[in-house]
Amino acid sequence: MTLPGAPATVPRTIELLDRAVGYARICLARVGEADLDRPTPCAQWSLRDLLVHMDDSLAALGEAAGATRLSLVPVAGDGEAAELLGRVRQRACSLVAQWVPAQDGPVALGQAWLAREVLGGVGALEITLHGWDVGRSVGADLPIPAVLALDLWPWARDHITDADRPARFGEPPAVSWSASPPAHLLARAGRREAAVATP
Repeated sequence: MTLPGAPATVPRTIELLDRAVGYARICLARVGEADLDRPTPCAQWSLRDLLVHMDDSLAALGEAAGATRLSLVPVAGDGEAAELLGRVRQRACSLVAQWVPAQDGPVALGQAWLAREVLGGVGALEITLHGWDVGRSVGADLPIPAVLALDLWPWARDHITDADRPARFGEPPAVSWSASPPAHLLARAGRREAAVATP
């Protein structure tokens, strides 16, 4: 499936990461220390759980910028609310700089080897989706930009499969062909565009 308006070529990883991080930072700016017990669109995860996961993912993506093998060692505990929020925001701010200049060659992830471009593209998709999750958790109306959703669509189409359900992603809700690019992207990831947590 190809969405109308989807790019003929996928933007470079560094561009996607830059735009994904920019969107996620806007969403993270809406979070206060008192919000961390709120529910999220991620089933059974509180906002604190989601931020701990983002902290770990951003750290791994930063490591992947220059490493040939990822350590796969989770970051240390979540800490106090202010510390966790500060750490996630700092990792997001520094991530793009870690990918400039981009390194060559694949990255080892456990027993698998992934092209660095693939790791960065999937990372940009994850950052964007979790940015949206964060915004929805605090009741903010911060839709994924349509052009970013279109550019991320090939990554979602090719890397979110039935094998990922239901462990990593929920079942995709039905969306009409005429729905917006963000709605299609979110549906592929098992999310409903209108799902807003009660503030």
